[in-house]
Amino acid sequence: MTISKAVAKRILNLCEEREISINKLANLSAITQSTLNSIINGESKNLLWFRY
Repeated sequence: MTISKAVAKRILNLCEEREISINKLANLSAITQSTLNSIINGESKNLLWFRY
């Protein structure tokens, strides 16, 4: 599984667990729904990576 597919799966699972829509998550995250859809659909090449 690629990283982008894993990220998309995690986003969808979290939305389901928390009973929120993609639109609601986009609003809570302060990004557009189209950007979030691009990430979920694997169309975004600009994922942000954070170091912990």
